Amino acid sequence: MQPTDAPILLYLWDKRTFYLSPFAEPLQLSQAAAMLLVSLDGPMSLRSQGVEQSCSSALLPAGLDLQVDTCGSRIALCYLDVFGEDFALLAPRMGNHRGGLFSDLQDEERYRQRFDELHRSVAEPAQIWAWLDELINPQQCKPEGFSFDPRIVRAVELIKADVSSNQSIEVLAAQIGLSVPRLTQLFRQKIGIPIRRYRKWHRLFVTTVGVARGMSLTEAAVAAGFTDSAHFSHTFRTIIGLKPSAVLAQAARIRLFAG
Repeated sequence: MQPTDAPILLYLWDKRTFYLSPFAEPLQLSQAAAMLLVSLDGPMSLRSQGVEQSCSSALLPAGLDLQVDTCGSRIALCYLDVFGEDFALLAPRMGNHRGGLFSDLQDEERYRQRFDELHRSVAEPAQIWAWLDELINPQQCKPEGFSFDPRIVRAVELIKADVSSNQSIEVLAAQIGLSVPRLTQLFRQKIGIPIRRYRKWHRLFVTTVGVARGMSLTEAAVAAGFTDSAHFSHTFRTIIGLKPSAVLAQAARIRLFAG
């Protein structure tokens, strides 16, 4: 049975973002970052690339378009690290791969029960972070064959350092020492989405952090580089699949943290 008084949990860290709540409507997602979904109360329905499947856990790569119907269940949703290390650790532990998405995490029932316990106890951010670390990387090791590309790490650092500016790809490429075509190709290969899409995604993150730290939505959106709150709302709906009011306008029900 779902808890009736447990709040929505939204915890933001630079490496990962965690959200736990039921969703009132199906999500139409255009993935800007890899994501792990765990359904706590029953199977969810996912449709991608013409393939529909029912599952209780799914791993979604960046760049994937899909629809998620949670069927009324609470969902533990974790946006994973941008460079793909979390995804590389989780992918071998998923039982199925169809339609561009992975499903059926090994030892799934244990994870579902633990997320349920954490929700009912309104777990502190440190507890959630520790559990995500244990779930994603139980052996505390690097995924086999995985490596960071320092040029793309630098590109992400430059975007984050000047998030409110529409710094051109030409300027980014010059600072990194790559041609524009090579930076564009390499960024998409390593991150899974184009540079402009990543910039929008990071601005959503920065706006939400601003709200968590006491700014109004309009103030936070403009500080993150959006022209106004309407621009933010449109981008949020396009990428996240929800109106931002469904997440951020429920002060009495949401536990919001930015680390």
